[in-house]
Amino acid sequence: MKHRLLLFLSMLFIATYINAQNEITGFLGIKLEDKPYVAIDKLKKRYSNVEWKHPCIYLKNVTFIDTKFDNLVITYKNEKLVEATFTLFDNASVMDNPFKDRATILSEAKSKQNQIMNRFTQAFNGLGDAFCSKYGNPAVSSEGNAIWRDTNSNSITLNVTLNNSQDELGVHFDGILTVTYRTATTNNDEF
Repeated sequence: MKHRLLLFLSMLFIATYINAQNEITGFLGIKLEDKPYVAIDKLKKRYSNVEWKHPCIYLKNVTFIDTKFDNLVITYKNEKLVEATFTLFDNASVMDNPFKDRATILSEAKSKQNQIMNRFTQAFNGLGDAFCSKYGNPAVSSEGNAIWRDTNSNSITLNVTLNNSQDELGVHFDGILTVTYRTATTNNDEF
């Protein structure tokens, strides 16, 4: 997993995208300068489950750049969009079973771990490639993280975190991938 991410991030620095757009202007047809009611109207044309709970817009099961996210939260302050976060989450567990041998349990655990790692690696790479083609190479990158910034200090942060744990019940794996748009008014996006 780490090697795949490092390979991808290395490729980001090597690749040059001539048609890169300089400014981050929005997502899903929403412009960063749109007021909340404008964003809600635009989203309702594509999704029926848009919720407004001041100061946030909530949307579940949203597809963005060929990736199906569990949710999107768009936060406003003083009628200005300050942040929008797409979140993809997955988890799996392999429960201890006294009737199964340890090798079988470990094999099942490794399989589930690989499924989650592959899903998140593919999503991270696909999103990263799409952002590189549109905005050029990220301004900041490290393992599992990349940040694109424009000249107006707006940013997009792509982050993936994979965890595993073990307790008396079994072995547990989870992953979370986020894409966060931040506007210049509240941009604090360092890792």
